[in-house]
Amino acid sequence: METQTTMAMAAAELRGTGFVALVNRAFKQPQQILEKENTIESVICYHFSTMSAVNHTWKRETFRSVLLHLYSEGCYTLLKSPDFIEVLANMSAFGKMMVRSVDSWKKESFVAEDQLRSFIKHCFTNYDVPQFMENAFGGENKVHMLWYIQLGRGDSVQKLSGFPVDFTKRMAHEFRNIKKALTIPRAIRMAQALGFDATNERAELIAWSALSESFDNEAFRTELVKFFAVAEGDMRLDLFQITLDYLFYMKAENDAFTMKGRTWDVLYVQALGWHRDMLKKKAAESNNQWKPADIGNFYMEEDEAYFVITQLTSSEALYDEGEEMEHCVADYVYECSVGESAIFSLRKFIKDSDFYETLATIEVLPEEKEIVQAQAKYNDMISQEAHDVIVKWAQQEGIVFNLESYDAEPEPIQVQQQVLVVQPREQQRPVENYEPYKPFNPYRGVNFSIEDVEIRYIIFFILKMVLLMAKCSRMH
Repeated sequence: METQTTMAMAAAELRGTGFVALVNRAFKQPQQILEKENTIESVICYHFSTMSAVNHTWKRETFRSVLLHLYSEGCYTLLKSPDFIEVLANMSAFGKMMVRSVDSWKKESFVAEDQLRSFIKHCFTNYDVPQFMENAFGGENKVHMLWYIQLGRGDSVQKLSGFPVDFTKRMAHEFRNIKKALTIPRAIRMAQALGFDATNERAELIAWSALSESFDNEAFRTELVKFFAVAEGDMRLDLFQITLDYLFYMKAENDAFTMKGRTWDVLYVQALGWHRDMLKKKAAESNNQWKPADIGNFYMEEDEAYFVITQLTSSEALYDEGEEMEHCVADYVYECSVGESAIFSLRKFIKDSDFYETLATIEVLPEEKEIVQAQAKYNDMISQEAHDVIVKWAQQEGIVFNLESYDAEPEPIQVQQQVLVVQPREQQRPVENYEPYKPFNPYRGVNFSIEDVEIRYIIFFILKMVLLMAKCSRMH
């Protein structure tokens, strides 16, 4: 956020240059070829020099009005940025298409980016336009700027001038609703993929791929977007890019090539094979070798196997490693040749055998002495076995290694059986003696025997009978 101190400094600098006088002076200068330098005056003069002083003079007049009005509104930080001034110059080229006057805009934010966004909307929009479209005024593509203006006045996406893709209504709707900070070509591809029922994740993958780099041979590119939008399988961007290169190559070789009947799982395998062949062809033309990095190799024996970590120091060695491991380490020829990277191969040998298994391909940054990549076959994560060997090598060579790993075949979980353990006698818990259950006896604890109880019952019975007989005699 722009602070009061920053604003004051920017204002002082602009006043020091006599900003209003500078703009008027640049406006009156004859059109000439100038180069931009790192000063406000040179940037402003450069943009005025690109606008005719004879034909279409309204562009120069609009640019002057824009600069002076933003200065009067206190947008000092905005006016100190060469990139923002370029945006203002591009806007001025469409001065006759503005829907509101420049002078009616009022500053509502202290943030330069927000000021510029608000000013663009003020000048060109009566209807909502996707925010990513505002970036058009920061580039050189005047057609993209025109699209923003057309959308701002309410035109349909399907009717934009020179739009390179045949959009359906759904694609047009998706285009207007993209919220991500994409370039316009990438937004077009993302909306197109969404219109072909791609998931958001797949549509974004397509947007960031080589499919967005051009709209040449658009019929074939549209066919590719439609295919990959719903193709089954997990796609990583690196494999996707290689596959696209392969498909473009096949189309260039045979114009009848189509995507009919193809699947992702087969395509990317074919693409990897083609990619390796191309790299090998380049290697045959020029087999590069380079001085190894100052990092030692490694040897370790363990049971019936031994492990070797060796540095690869030629393009041919990288290509062979990439072919065996099914990844693209061959692309690192330049980085290795100039010393930016060093590639090592971890190999496991079985004793009394000439064959070995490559467990990992390792990239080290020689200057930092740090391992930045360790990949198993197909760019999978390395096994725990490979991880342990690399750790020992890293300790030997003083290399930083903080990458994760996993066991390719985790050991089955062992279910422990409960075993009764008899404690020594002195540690055993004392056994408590519990009495068996006895019915309640009110006389329990009284100090007399059962014989005493029986005698007392007999005496009580005799007395009861005597009293009963006496009562009967009185009644008679």
